[in-house]
Amino acid sequence: MQEMVFSWQHVTDGNGIALSLTGMGIVFVALLLVSLYIAMLPKLAAFCNMIIPPSAHHSGVEAPAPAGPNEAEIVAAAVAYLHKNKS
Repeated sequence: MQEMVFSWQHVTDGNGIALSLTGMGIVFVALLLVSLYIAMLPKLAAFCNMIIPPSAHHSGVEAPAPAGPNEAEIVAAAVAYLHKNKS
């Protein structure tokens, strides 16, 4: 069985340092582009809305309010019940 020898000489012989620096640079640039895209997304969306305006809410008719109790009322009722029935 062959013995495995690890040394920096093998890395430099195979251009390992240049290869790793190139890889890190590519990843850095890709992450920078993703970050810039995310930062510019609200401006891009506003620009797209100027070109193609959203038409989902242009009917002028408001949606009816839900008939049942909302979440805040349910939580308030539960807290009142627990406060009243303390042991």
